[in-house]
Amino acid sequence: MPPTPLDQFRAAVLADPPAQAHLAEPQDPAIFEARALAWAAARGLSLAAADLIEGGRPDPVGMHRFLPAPVTRHDWPCRDWLPISFPAAPEPAVQWFNFAGISPNTPFFEDAVREAAGRPFNRLFRTATPLASFLGRTDLRAPSGFIFHMSRCGSTLVSQMLGAAPGHVSISEAPPLDAMIQHRFPDPEMHADALRGLVHAYGRGAEHLFVKLDSWHTRALPLLRRAFPETPWIFLYRDPVEVLVSQLRLRGVQTVPGVVPLEWFGLTAEDAHLPERAFIARILERTCGAVTEHGTDKGLLINYAQLPEALFDQILPHFGIVPDAAARDSMAMVAGRHSKAPAARFQADGEAKQREADAELRAIAAQYLAPVFNALEARRTAA
Repeated sequence: MPPTPLDQFRAAVLADPPAQAHLAEPQDPAIFEARALAWAAARGLSLAAADLIEGGRPDPVGMHRFLPAPVTRHDWPCRDWLPISFPAAPEPAVQWFNFAGISPNTPFFEDAVREAAGRPFNRLFRTATPLASFLGRTDLRAPSGFIFHMSRCGSTLVSQMLGAAPGHVSISEAPPLDAMIQHRFPDPEMHADALRGLVHAYGRGAEHLFVKLDSWHTRALPLLRRAFPETPWIFLYRDPVEVLVSQLRLRGVQTVPGVVPLEWFGLTAEDAHLPERAFIARILERTCGAVTEHGTDKGLLINYAQLPEALFDQILPHFGIVPDAAARDSMAMVAGRHSKAPAARFQADGEAKQREADAELRAIAAQYLAPVFNALEARRTAA
């Protein structure tokens, strides 16, 4: 079939990075349509408003990004594009959005993805790149640091502080990274190779890239160290009672049986029938236990109680970062805000969580989590 006017328009735009930036910025479908029609007309392309209708359809939660990508290319798009998903079917591929001025340094990367999903440009130009294009690359830079964590222990604060300095990109719990980590590859080296490509795609143009992983990715420490043997990393943890209280207030997905496969944690189907509190504690124990099991080469242990001062005293030196005064001020400003709701002031909640814990919860913390917490504390203080 001959190319349609929309096909011709897409091909012309994808060959012109400045045009992508110009067209990807508008959130209003009417503004996007006006820009697209004017740009096409100036180049003799017979584009009509009807050709752009898909870009303006209501889609408040961005469901279009879960459909097959309208564009496939075997090379990478320019660096304004970032990976937003890694679907395994029908063939493994990385999908991209153009972020056009949208900062990826949000409390969670998914926040930035949702904003980008609302842009009409991304409705029409979401691009898929086959997995093969992420293998065997020789132009890759490793990130400046990885952030592993127990969950609910200050990792979002650390990620936000690191991302506050000019030239820093801090990617927090990116869904494509989780999907690729959990994907079954034919061999470990191919898995590591793919991860190197994906992580590099987030840091193109950045002076420093930091990657905050999902809490359950401690279970992938051997894989990530294979992929990035020289990258320093930290593991954040907190008083188990306080983390349990936080999880009971609002369950993390990893503490809901069946969301993250039980075998990922080395658990069995029988473990899913544990009482709620015990199951959460078991997941947290396996999360922390992976750090003590696999060792802390290139790693630094940080107790939540050491934050935010530890960012300047320990984490930045560990990551090899020497910030200037302006960068330090930018990071320090973040420390006074709530990491997951930056418009709100931070308020310490450790004492409130301790008061909220009943005797049963304390007994569960002692049974499941005290041994691994004490082991982490012993290693930290010894270091």
